[in-house]
Amino acid sequence: MHSLFLDEAYHDADSGRRIVVGAWGVDQARLASHAHLLGELRTRGKSQLIKRIAAVFESLNAQALIAWAELPASIFRAGEVDRTNDIPAMARADNIWSMSMIYAIGELLFLLFCRRQQVGTVDVYFDQRKLKSDHIAAVERALRDLLAREAKRFGAQLGAHQFKKLSIRRFQPVEKAKSDLPTNFQNGTWVSHQLLANSDQILNEGGLSRIAVHDMSDVVERTVQQFDGKPFSDAPSRMSRNRPLTS
Repeated sequence: MHSLFLDEAYHDADSGRRIVVGAWGVDQARLASHAHLLGELRTRGKSQLIKRIAAVFESLNAQALIAWAELPASIFRAGEVDRTNDIPAMARADNIWSMSMIYAIGELLFLLFCRRQQVGTVDVYFDQRKLKSDHIAAVERALRDLLAREAKRFGAQLGAHQFKKLSIRRFQPVEKAKSDLPTNFQNGTWVSHQLLANSDQILNEGGLSRIAVHDMSDVVERTVQQFDGKPFSDAPSRMSRNRPLTS
């Protein structure tokens, strides 16, 4: 069983807005037996923090990811409301959040696959965000039905078995710690936040040990533009480049 931890941040871009997702995944049993490592990251200060996080990932046999989507203002529109058959109304920003989280989770699962890890039951934990219950339920269905099915198909096409028993069991928000005794889940999303806080360093180095970087601008823009009546196959207005994530 694996746990995935995610957090997101936003930055102004040249002609729009950028969402950045920090994510990492780890075998639950290994995390439980080495939980003290996350606590030590929090208590030893910020000096060389990313290098220390990368070393912890090595010890945990974990995989992390910085994924971003840079979207033009014509897509990332303030005040826009989108609708689907199962979500009567959602802010465009929340829609973009959902798509970005789903694609980041898919990419992280692929990275775990590349490390030849057997990925069965998956629990996803994310930094708390205020969303309507029907929106959360729709994201859960997309993960459990669409993403899990496509991952299994991908593995089967390659003759691999890492995703044969894949299932997304949980998609759960995590409150920020309010005491000096955070839970393992709070420590997990705190690490994701630190990946975001140091994303420029990670990107400028082209990724670090156990921390990959991925530009998902194209696929997120193609997906979201469908809510404006444009087919997925239409080329997006522009693509972002591998550059520092802050403006």
